[in-house]
Amino acid sequence: MKINKETLSDIREEYEKAHRLINEESENDPPTEPFRSHYSARDVLNAALRKVKTLAEALDPASEAATTVRCIRATILKDLAKISTFVEESNGEVLLNEALELIEADRGKEPALNVHIEILNEIAIMCCNNLAIPNCSESKVFLDQAKDIYADAKERELEPLTIAGLFGSKEEVEKGKALKLLESNHTLTLYYLAQVFGFLDNELEKARYCCITLKRQLEYNEYEHVDWILNASTLSQYYYARNHLTQARHLLAASTYMLHRYEAEVVEKITNPEERAEKEENLRHGMADIARCWAKYGLHILRASHERLSKEDDCDEEGTKEPPLTPVRKMERFVGLELGRYEDQAPDEFCVTFDDAELVMLNSLSWLNKAKEYYTKESEAIQYTDIVHDVALLYRHLSFFTADEGIQYKLLKRNVNQLEEIIDILNPTYYQSICRSIWYELGLTYYMLNIRFGQMHDLQSTELPTRHTVNKINRMCGKSIQNFKKFLTSYNVPLDTLQLPASVEEGEMPPMLNALLLIGRLHYRIITPDKRLKLKSTENSLLYYGQLVEWCKEERTKSMFLPEMEIGKQLISKVRVKIEKLKAEIAQ
Repeated sequence: MKINKETLSDIREEYEKAHRLINEESENDPPTEPFRSHYSARDVLNAALRKVKTLAEALDPASEAATTVRCIRATILKDLAKISTFVEESNGEVLLNEALELIEADRGKEPALNVHIEILNEIAIMCCNNLAIPNCSESKVFLDQAKDIYADAKERELEPLTIAGLFGSKEEVEKGKALKLLESNHTLTLYYLAQVFGFLDNELEKARYCCITLKRQLEYNEYEHVDWILNASTLSQYYYARNHLTQARHLLAASTYMLHRYEAEVVEKITNPEERAEKEENLRHGMADIARCWAKYGLHILRASHERLSKEDDCDEEGTKEPPLTPVRKMERFVGLELGRYEDQAPDEFCVTFDDAELVMLNSLSWLNKAKEYYTKESEAIQYTDIVHDVALLYRHLSFFTADEGIQYKLLKRNVNQLEEIIDILNPTYYQSICRSIWYELGLTYYMLNIRFGQMHDLQSTELPTRHTVNKINRMCGKSIQNFKKFLTSYNVPLDTLQLPASVEEGEMPPMLNALLLIGRLHYRIITPDKRLKLKSTENSLLYYGQLVEWCKEERTKSMFLPEMEIGKQLISKVRVKIEKLKAEIAQ
């Protein structure tokens, strides 16, 4: 028995009615009945499903007509499963398994290609999102099957069908629409594979499939500008963190290019003032976020270059030089995008000289200044302070690339200015963790400034330091001590007894111990001709070194910080000698 389009007309009308309910009527569902249209669509689809089953019973299972009917039936089951998931019911997987079992009989046949891949995609993502027992390995099996069906169809140059093609004659179907749907379904398979690899902690494959997905979305013109830009710029962060600099830069360049395309193709064509204002806001927001991504990319280059050169120095000292870290240039390039002028803004290699690093720093600083135009301290205080912190880090890392103590001092001073701006903006009561990290960073930076300034003085003069020099060294000592004390008190450390609170966890101990150590050193570095004041500052140094040792002796930490305890004991011995000497000089 054959079937014609008249035979299927009632089923087709019901199918189309159900999808109108889902795609159009559901937007008007009241809040008290959020799933009303979906429930109605389910009833209509169930009625259509009964008619399809009746029709199938009259057909030869091996006939082409039976294949067509099975594909329609599987499509309806798939749609019912999607409704079940949407209305938060639990029988979606059962429906999909029924559809999959039904369509397996027609694997590789042209009418079944699209619906088979769609069912495999749906069941795969459902398995992975199962809150009771997520099974991402099984999801990957389904998605690999979908990939194989697509690859076989392309190799054999098969002609797939859409649901409209299943219901009617091929002449009624828009030419090329079914092939486009096949490509779209395959892109979705690859996108889901990227998510599955993420769940399976295979970040490399996740990133690779994300790249392929982005590339296919451009190729087949299936993307929302803003989503594509967000995904590409986010992916760049994965790549530059692993020193795949060429790929990261390419993704950032593509994001910038697509943002300008969004402005030209979407924003500028809108005439409705309210809608245009909304899109322009999206554009400004996107520009600010991409600017921050470019800056993060530059900051990573400086940080990685710093670490690479430091590692080489360490290897030289040990006499076992390892191969240097090098940026990875393997990449997936987007076709048809003119990205040269964007890629030329930043290097895709590490910095070696101060001039190299300064160019990266200035470019990143320019991007951060653009981001500040959107993220202001009045409207977005947290985002603004993150940007300011990145500015501070740029100055800090650039200081590594020069041996000139004067330039180092100036760059670290700019670093301090940025960090202090953050403290001025944020309320420590509400943003304690952020302020805590900034206080510690300020303490370290003022300590480094103190050292740099002392070295500058030692290089420039063999005479006793001037009053100005003494005041500056002491002021920086005081600033460093002040910030380290704020850091410690944020953990509820009492400054009078310096007792270690029971609430402090093991992972929080190293920076706290370092703060005690450096406060002790800073007190020792204070310069004064008054021996009594010098004695007092040296006794303060002994107090902090003593507490360092006591903290290391604590039952919960004594086996973890033995090296720190030994350093503390050695410093205590040195300071005690100094104290006895000062006491003897005062007694004379």
